[in-house]
Amino acid sequence: MLFDPKKIRDRSKKNWELEWKKTAEWVKGKGKFTEKKKRGSEHLLWKYIFRIREILLKMGFDEVILNPIQPYEEVKKQYGPEAGAILDRLYYLATIPRPDIGLSNDKKDLIKKRLPNFKKFRELQEILKEYKRNEIEGGEDFTESLVSRLKIKTSDALYLINSVFKELLELKPEPTNFSLISHATTAWFPLLAELQDKKEHPIMLFSLVWRFRREQKEDLKHLRAHLNFSMVVMDEDFKIENGKELTEKFFKKLGFEDVKFEVKPNQPAYYAPGTNYEVFVKHKKIGWIEVSEIGMYSPVSLANYKIKYPVFNSGPGLGRIVMAMENIKDIRELYYNKQIEFSDQEIAAGIIIDKKPETEEGKKIAEKILTGIIKNKDLIGKIRKKIYGGKVNVYVLEPEKGKKLLGPGGLNEIYVYNGCVLAVKPGDKKFEEILKKGVKVCSVLESISNYFAHQIEKGKRGRLTIRYADTLPSINLKMNKEISKYLADNKKEIKINAPIFIDIEIE
Repeated sequence: MLFDPKKIRDRSKKNWELEWKKTAEWVKGKGKFTEKKKRGSEHLLWKYIFRIREILLKMGFDEVILNPIQPYEEVKKQYGPEAGAILDRLYYLATIPRPDIGLSNDKKDLIKKRLPNFKKFRELQEILKEYKRNEIEGGEDFTESLVSRLKIKTSDALYLINSVFKELLELKPEPTNFSLISHATTAWFPLLAELQDKKEHPIMLFSLVWRFRREQKEDLKHLRAHLNFSMVVMDEDFKIENGKELTEKFFKKLGFEDVKFEVKPNQPAYYAPGTNYEVFVKHKKIGWIEVSEIGMYSPVSLANYKIKYPVFNSGPGLGRIVMAMENIKDIRELYYNKQIEFSDQEIAAGIIIDKKPETEEGKKIAEKILTGIIKNKDLIGKIRKKIYGGKVNVYVLEPEKGKKLLGPGGLNEIYVYNGCVLAVKPGDKKFEEILKKGVKVCSVLESISNYFAHQIEKGKRGRLTIRYADTLPSINLKMNKEISKYLADNKKEIKINAPIFIDIEIE
């Protein structure tokens, strides 16, 4: 059966428990479900994950699982004077302190109101003390303790939590010194310190890790959490050139023919200076792309963990590799396999002025056309006025008697607001919210002036005219394909229709 989410939400607001129990009947028993006959589809990321795992295992690397939760002090030990900048991008973990909940007479009255025959106040007080002492894990374990030990219904336990013990709803998280790792390195150092004299050398390890980074927003290239491979080699005789050879071997096994290394200009403090490289591979369709960063851990950082041996680290960019090989441009599409939501800022960035002059003189002509039109916009025709003189002379004109030089839509500006592309007139009160909250692309005259200058630069002479704005190309704007498809799929408007009626003449 199909649910009606709106009706369920409305009814649950009036009587949550009644709706909770009533709707449960809809999913009990056995339905007419039949399993699919075909094999399920795998996530594209895991297709490459298994492929990369197999390559690394055959190269002799042992797989480990790194602990993604680490004290932030580890970052200080590894990064030294750079730690402050790195700590800024971490997510810190917080916990809710457990309150000391007493059973006042008011609370007992509330319990009696719901459960008139309730007598296990001593047992309830003991449960609350155990909860405070962390002897009960919390969450569902706390609810289960109330249900099983007090012999009450789950709905009654929820009543106690939400209506009687309101202290639980008023608690605020308190930060701890634990953080989620933004770099696999944070977890490698403690593990290597533990294993350095317990495993046969060379110690070659790899791990698939989640990395968490405090991004301001998620977009085409950034996620707040993403998967990545990381590998280390610890051995007395290992140096950076060995690491470059190993890295090249790995990427060639993955299918890339050409690999090159470039020293990274700004090197992290946990790497030995001069050993930190960006790794590029040549993709047959898109050319050279950066796919990894490698380096030798600094002996200074290693010394903080009493590590005696050289350590090489490499972090092949899983997402970047898959996006390149599968021609995917948005990392959110790769990870979440869903329709991507574009913000107004991203839509606006996907709309550009199409034809522009390339020379300095051409750019100067574009500026003169723009200012010349604005300066003479209210003149009444017939009129022909010079606005630029040089190798060519440029005139603005109104060929019809009694008509304004610039049409009603000539001063419009193009904005993106709530996913729609709109032409708005500055100063018009009906567009006040769009002008305040929307994202500006450009003015209509700006895009048109660039078009005129581009045509002049290409040798066009005589008259050029823009009559009407009805599509983006009609006013020299171009939208990228991903944005265009998104707007069409989501029925977002492109509403820029307006009369422009601007003529220029070149001689």
